[in-house]
Amino acid sequence: MTSSTDEPHPLEAYGRVGRMLLRTLASQRLSPSYLFEGAAGAALHEAARAFAAGILAATPPGPGDARAMRLALAGTHPDLHELRKDKATVISVAALTPVLERAHSTPLEGEHQVFLVDPAEAMEAAGIARYLKSLEEPPPGTVFLLVTTRAERLPDTVLSRCRRVRFPPLTAEVLVQRLQADGYEAGAVRRSVRAAGGSLERARRFAEHDLHGLATVMIDAAQDRQPGVGHASEGALARLEQLAAACAEADTVETNTKRQHVRALLSDVLRILTVEARECAAGRESELPASVGCEAALELIRAWGRLDAAIASNVTPAAVLIEAMGVLRRASVRQVSR
Repeated sequence: MTSSTDEPHPLEAYGRVGRMLLRTLASQRLSPSYLFEGAAGAALHEAARAFAAGILAATPPGPGDARAMRLALAGTHPDLHELRKDKATVISVAALTPVLERAHSTPLEGEHQVFLVDPAEAMEAAGIARYLKSLEEPPPGTVFLLVTTRAERLPDTVLSRCRRVRFPPLTAEVLVQRLQADGYEAGAVRRSVRAAGGSLERARRFAEHDLHGLATVMIDAAQDRQPGVGHASEGALARLEQLAAACAEADTVETNTKRQHVRALLSDVLRILTVEARECAAGRESELPASVGCEAALELIRAWGRLDAAIASNVTPAAVLIEAMGVLRRASVRQVSR
């Protein structure tokens, strides 16, 4: 399936997996339910929309094909129904029930309708039971697209009824292309891709919020001869809270609180610091102080890993920041004093 324009189908950006999905669209042999799984939630959601766009576009391509593609990619096609968390951590039965009822109705346009559930593992147990009931007698023309970064949290009854599509991490080349298309400047793109680990979602957060800049401030403060770790930690926390407030305000789909955004952003900063420590330990160029050697870098990796786990255990961000900068300061001073 291709658009009626000369533009490449957006699924082509996903390499081998995207080409496999394009062959599925061309064959018109659709399964009633798909599970898109991988590590990058944003990329998975975009891929699911692109696949939905291919399903909803006219077959064979006709005058309405480009319109269907455009609306589906924007999430506004009348036969594309997206379901996200309606509470802090779950997709409730109350939210899922009317969607499943709609699945048994006739598409408003064309021959298909698509129901995109993201994240699928957030469905409540009673909602999963109703979803499985719908799959016992799949409505004609209805396709479910489940998206998850935690497939292990879904019951086997769901996994066995879906056609599973696994997305590997995106290559650095693809990430660069996507961030450049988003309009980020070259330096931010390079730094973000380096630490993103193949995750488009993470790379966008790094670039959007200049988290590398915050990590650099922490590194510089740890090298200051004055005992300013506490003061610098307060400044870093204030910056994180400012960013988190903006994230919470812009978060029109998810229901994450400002507090949750602070923790997520702090985890991102620790990842950036950890990547720099890995580069240092490998003898490559790093933004860590030149006084930090291989052994100290390995110690930092372990320490920051423990702190990242502490974030999930509800240790306060202030305490995590102070300790994160403290271990770096101690590593820098110890290396210099040797």
